[in-house]
Formats: sequence, C-alpha cells, structure tokens
Amino acid sequence: MRVYIAGRFEAQARLRVVRDLVEALGHEVIGTWLDEGSTSEPTYAEALEYAVRDFGEIRACDLFILDTLDEDLRGGREAEYGYAWGIGKVTLIVGPRRNVFHTLAEKRVEEWAAALRWLMI
Repeated sequence: MRVYIAGRFEAQARLRVVRDLVEALGHEVIGTWLDEGSTSEPTYAEALEYAVRDFGEIRACDLFILDTLDEDLRGGREAEYGYAWGIGKVTLIVGPRRNVFHTLAEKRVEEWAAALRWLMI
C-alpha cells in the first residue's frame, strides 16, 4: 500500500523513524517532504513547488495518515488532510482530534504503536 504521512515540519526526525517502521511492514511511504533539509522559509516559487508536489503525492497514495501529536499553527498538514479527505482517500489520524474535521477520518488512534498494529492487518 502507498502511504502518505502528514505532520508538523519540525516532526520530520520523529516521523522518519515512523516511516521506516511503516516500510518494514511492507508499505511504501511516498511523502518526500520527510527528507527535505531546509528549515528556512521557502520562497514563493519553492512553496508553490512543494504544495504541487505534495498534492501529487497525496493523489498517488492509498492511505493518508495525519500525525496530530504536535500542535501546529501553520496549518499545512491540515490543508493536506482536507485535500486527501476531499478526493476520497482513506484517512487515519494518529493523535488527538484537533478540530471538527478530524471526526471525518475513517480511523483515529492515540499513538503510532496502535497505527502500526492497524497497518499489519
């Protein structure tokens, strides 16, 4: 299964570990944002490129996972979640419901261990 993991940009290191665990279960994680190295504010052209790329990867996934364990004021992961849900992707939330739209997810678990168990099925 092709999986896209969305989360707070500052959670990259933690989510790369999760990516490795998801891949060890035989799934393909296609969110390339996890490997971006720059922490500086992107230019308009870079931001546009990232957004288009990320939406393309979301269109290509079979499962969209939203990590809400960290609070995030920027909202990029929420835009990705709304897009994924809107185009009919299966959605899984790991962490607390942070807004009313999170009630729309097919599945929600409190932590990654439960998500990994669910992915083994």
